[in-house]
Amino acid sequence: MEFFGFNKKTKGLLYIFLLFLALGLISFNIADSIKSKYSVVRDNFISQINGKDLSNNDINKIENTLQAINEKFHTSESIAIYEKKDGVNDIQYFYLDLIEAEYVFPISAGIKENLITESFYPTEGFDAGKYYVVHRYFPDWFYLFPIGLFSVSGVLFLLWILFQIKHVYTTRLIKLKLKTH
Repeated sequence: MEFFGFNKKTKGLLYIFLLFLALGLISFNIADSIKSKYSVVRDNFISQINGKDLSNNDINKIENTLQAINEKFHTSESIAIYEKKDGVNDIQYFYLDLIEAEYVFPISAGIKENLITESFYPTEGFDAGKYYVVHRYFPDWFYLFPIGLFSVSGVLFLLWILFQIKHVYTTRLIKLKLKTH
């Protein structure tokens, strides 16, 4: 395969593009393996909560498990445990203020509320006896780094293509001028 404009600039762009592409593929593979491990741990965590009548011992286990998940997988999951109230349906618990919750784990969960957490953090709820548990998490943050690497490699590839087009265009103009003289 022959490349048209192969000076230092275009050769460097091509090599850097290939480097970022390879790093993106490697980090995507790593992120995928971490995500699969995280999914197993998260499913086990949800099974601790869903449909059970929570006791104080269970709530302490939930706090410890959530802290371990946040530390091991570097996530920012949070849980708010509300005591069930008459006249409040399941959906309304998602919009209650964290001050009204009996328990909030981690304690700094309310501090992180902003436009990004409101937009990108899915919320799920679980019925747990006399409590209703609201769980918020950022599910696919593991893929942010590979997406960034792929984006940089895509921009580098487009720049390389532009330099190739420029080189082909200028060489054809030069050949055309030489033929006319």
